[in-house]
Amino acid sequence: MLRITLSAKDQVAVAFERYHHPEPFVQRKMEVLWLKHQGLPHHDIARLAGVSRTSVTRYLKEFAQGGLDAIRRVPWKGRRTQLDDYRTSLEEHFRQQPPRSLRHAQQAIAQQTGLHRGLTQVRRFLVRLGLKPLKVAAVPVPPKKTVEEHAKEQRRFLDTELEPQLREARAGLRDVYFVDASHFVFGSFLGWVWCFVRRCIRAASGRKRYNVLGALHAVSHQLIRVTNHSYINALSVCDLLRAVAAASVGRPITLVLDNARYQKCALVQDLARSLKIQLLYLPSYSPNLNLIERVWKFVKKECLQSREHASYEAFTAAIENCLGQLSTKHKKDMNSLLTHKFQMLDSMSMVAA
Repeated sequence: MLRITLSAKDQVAVAFERYHHPEPFVQRKMEVLWLKHQGLPHHDIARLAGVSRTSVTRYLKEFAQGGLDAIRRVPWKGRRTQLDDYRTSLEEHFRQQPPRSLRHAQQAIAQQTGLHRGLTQVRRFLVRLGLKPLKVAAVPVPPKKTVEEHAKEQRRFLDTELEPQLREARAGLRDVYFVDASHFVFGSFLGWVWCFVRRCIRAASGRKRYNVLGALHAVSHQLIRVTNHSYINALSVCDLLRAVAAASVGRPITLVLDNARYQKCALVQDLARSLKIQLLYLPSYSPNLNLIERVWKFVKKECLQSREHASYEAFTAAIENCLGQLSTKHKKDMNSLLTHKFQMLDSMSMVAA
């Protein structure tokens, strides 16, 4: 395997060009080179840079043979257009005000440059800028707080309360579980499929739902769960506490929970004290700090999205089968998904008001 070491001068160039080079293709190459310099293995570099492992090897060989000049080389020659004369100003404009559609981008280009171009040309130009259509994500924020205030509260909680617990868990000194409930309603979970024509899925009728209250171990990824077909309440949480205590091997136990009312009641807190289980409550509106939320999203994508289940029994069986295989069939996915790296509000790009 290639060993790559950058000189101090090359480090500065790579660190700058991985974000600011006008060609996104070259930016990806610089990202691969930078990650390799940090000592990461090739499979992690491919995942973080969004390229294949074959591409990682090819980029590194290019650098080994030709240095940074080889990395900067673009293997195709595109025809220059008048829009390229305004590339820098348009890129800055779209960073501040992302277009909602091609037509919106077409209007913005006309206003900024006075050039009127067809939608096909606009699409090609946006791709050359490195833009791609991405679904806007909703960030839960308490109604009486700003995003900045909520981000500061989450950062304080992560640094002073959650991370010390996780360090003990990684050292084998404590068992930390992330707790949450998911309510799988028997219905149609729509998703994306690659196909030649648009596909449809039969919609299920009724209001049946399968409730899963789970406790996910932060290190081993063991999932302890309580299920029912009615609703989750304080008694369900008490059953989960007893199951977690029964699985204990003598280490202190911490449960990380959200602020659902049935999880903060006196019945739950009294039982936790008697079982010597510490309850650590997340700041309100903080699903990004709860690892088990990633599991629920994975389960929906793996066995429910764009799939028809003929009966409620088949629906619940699919969920149970997926949950039961998290530590076997899906172990590799879980190891990649359930890292202790949390997306924080202060690192998210927000749409301008």
